[in-house]
Amino acid sequence: MDGVSGSGGITSALFMGAGAMQAHSWGMAVHAHNVANVSTEGFAPQRALYATGPGGQGVTLDTVIREPRLGGALAGYGPDGTAAEFREAANLPEGMTLPSGTELAREIPGMIVTQRTYEANAQTVRTADEMLGTLLNLKA
Repeated sequence: MDGVSGSGGITSALFMGAGAMQAHSWGMAVHAHNVANVSTEGFAPQRALYATGPGGQGVTLDTVIREPRLGGALAGYGPDGTAAEFREAANLPEGMTLPSGTELAREIPGMIVTQRTYEANAQTVRTADEMLGTLLNLKA
């Protein structure tokens, strides 16, 4: 048995856990961006979409999309993407501000879930690191 035999599963766990941590870091950044714009007029929140990682293992951040609202139009935006066009198309009175599309009741639980998922993958990385250390100590 050479120095790396038997450690393939351990290193795979390390890489999958680290990759998932990176994907969920980006997911947390998306939630934070939405929360930071809770008072921004006409803001359309974003959503992080995840996908299965390479070879059918792990998770990756697939894409970040803006959420459709108001009958398919982006929140607060008209056909050309301006709040003024939306205001005109919706016949909103002058001076009326458009609400942000961010819903804190959705973002905060999403942040908690993302944080817990990150923590679970961090534990996977710590455990795989300890196992690799034990394996290396046994070989030494």
